[in-house]
Amino acid sequence: MTLTSIAEACALHVSCKQTKEYLNKLKMGALAELAGDEKNGEGSRTFVFTNEGHTLGNALKTIIARYPEVDFCGYTIPHPTEQKLHFRIQSRRDRAIDILKRGLEDLEGLCDHTIVTFEKEMAEFNAMKVENT
Repeated sequence: MTLTSIAEACALHVSCKQTKEYLNKLKMGALAELAGDEKNGEGSRTFVFTNEGHTLGNALKTIIARYPEVDFCGYTIPHPTEQKLHFRIQSRRDRAIDILKRGLEDLEGLCDHTIVTFEKEMAEFNAMKVENT
């Protein structure tokens, strides 16, 4: 493992921990919806995440877009000076909120796996480093 890959792994580890903390907050109801979506049915919604950006948006979009029941999934940052993420889900079969919750749970599982793998590899790396000195 090179110094660059260690730095990249550390950045990913920190990002996963922050995402996991934010996902726990979301499960407690800290989520807003944009007004005006009511006429499209429960399968289409735009959710507003505050204090989030491309890290959460892209990871969540990548997971949710692969679900077969999802017709469209995307996100936008309305303005660079605002710390808001607008996340859109459209489905003809399931409620958008249920899809979002499933996506957050899947992302949380992926983060858990990443953290466990990272910590295991760092322990092995540090043990090898101690042996070589």
